[in-house]
Amino acid sequence: MNLRHMEAFRAVMLTGSVSQAANQLFKSQPAVSMMISSLEKDIGFQLFERRKKRLYPTPEANYVYHEVEAIFTRINDVSQTVKDIQNKQYGFLRIGSMPGPSSFFMTDLIADFLEQHPKVRASLQTRTSEDVKEWVASAQYDLGLAEITDKDPAIEKETFALACVCALPADHPLADSQVITPALLDNEPMITLHPDHVTFHALQQLFGAGGHQMNVRLQTRFFIPALRFVERGLGVCIMDPISVSSYCSFAQPGKIVFRPFTPEILFKFGILYPADRPRSQITQAVAEQLRKRIQAIEEQPQDMWQWGAKI
Repeated sequence: MNLRHMEAFRAVMLTGSVSQAANQLFKSQPAVSMMISSLEKDIGFQLFERRKKRLYPTPEANYVYHEVEAIFTRINDVSQTVKDIQNKQYGFLRIGSMPGPSSFFMTDLIADFLEQHPKVRASLQTRTSEDVKEWVASAQYDLGLAEITDKDPAIEKETFALACVCALPADHPLADSQVITPALLDNEPMITLHPDHVTFHALQQLFGAGGHQMNVRLQTRFFIPALRFVERGLGVCIMDPISVSSYCSFAQPGKIVFRPFTPEILFKFGILYPADRPRSQITQAVAEQLRKRIQAIEEQPQDMWQWGAKI
């Protein structure tokens, strides 16, 4: 019992005649009759009784039809699934993100994608960069966003480097400055990440090279909590522009301003994929959207740095 036989049988059951079934299948009437006869011969029992040039399905035919219809329903489901995959409308995507971007930057990106692709499901997990890299390397994430510190043969990555900016309370005396430098921040209360982070080391080197004093009042593990301290006027913070983008997407202007910081401190990160594994079309589509949003921050920074107060 092959698919062609089942197709002919189903058409006869639906239309009630060989001639109409033949028209539906774009075949000749003798061809359809031969397929029905061949099917009956293969299965060993009669499917139709022929009375006065009409076909009447036997009880056995009704049982067979029930099973055949289930098969064709499944075939149609598979066909629709294939179309959905082609249109990036079907699948499950596992994403891991370092904390700063996961607050709003990544959530907005994923929400936008899911709105355009309603049959896609996704999982977003917030982890440290080290954990994201570990989970991507073991293929537990399809895509990750994390800081880049070393090479890992189990990971393929697209790397980016964005210049950090200075977050200041809106009423800070330096808020009217166009650019912030270590000299301007000499002995100024600062909020930094912990000393094991690369941005802390970079700040130490810049301040030390110019003979300026770092006055670290508060330390946090991630940049997003630091912004709350900046809002409260407890210090200024040199931070990555991805976290700034997240903050600007939900906060109301008026409490914090952001200014370029020089000499540049680069925040290096990447879009990560498991190495030696094919990437789904959905993974590639989300990565493309993520790439565009990162490039938008990189190429049009002035709009962001003007956010919060006039210069």
